[in-house]
Amino acid sequence: MNTENTVIPGATAPLGNPVRFWHLAMIALVLMAVLTGDRADDYKQIEHAGFLLHGTIGVTVFVALCFYFLYSFLGPQGSRLTTWFPLTLNRLKQTGKDLAVLSRFKLPEHKRRQGLAGLVEFFGLMAFSWLAVTGTLMFFFMERGVKAQGIMHAVKEAHEIGTVLIPVYLVIHVGAVIAHSVTGHQVWKEMFFLEKN
Repeated sequence: MNTENTVIPGATAPLGNPVRFWHLAMIALVLMAVLTGDRADDYKQIEHAGFLLHGTIGVTVFVALCFYFLYSFLGPQGSRLTTWFPLTLNRLKQTGKDLAVLSRFKLPEHKRRQGLAGLVEFFGLMAFSWLAVTGTLMFFFMERGVKAQGIMHAVKEAHEIGTVLIPVYLVIHVGAVIAHSVTGHQVWKEMFFLEKN
């Protein structure tokens, strides 16, 4: 697939150490949040250690996302969101081409944050942001020791709906990493071991 004319500026830039650190931190934080999520329902009780633990992790995710978005607007050109977001017609067309390539059991051949890869990354950021914002609101404004009422009940429901997005994103993201690895593109090495792909 010839994608020479569709390269997005900055998509070929190497990953910076702040992006690597953020990615590794998010892996750890999201895993901890997922593992402690079931314990958070004890907010209805006077003793609510599970809620406090899960909420503290969630607020940390929120802060990490804030730093990431700040870096994405003010950091090096190759790391800026403007290199792949907002979605444009040309970028959506590239996504369509990528899906056509995938339907033939091949992987799209272009740099990161383009086409389908960029859309998946955008989906992940939105899913994490949804959960971080709703979770942070609950952590600071939900009354402990009673069942959620009114607006906070709606926020809690939104947070619970959002939890479905994380497994979906992880399956897509991890599946893509495995697919690339099987075809000889060890993209994960650049993230974890600073090796160039």
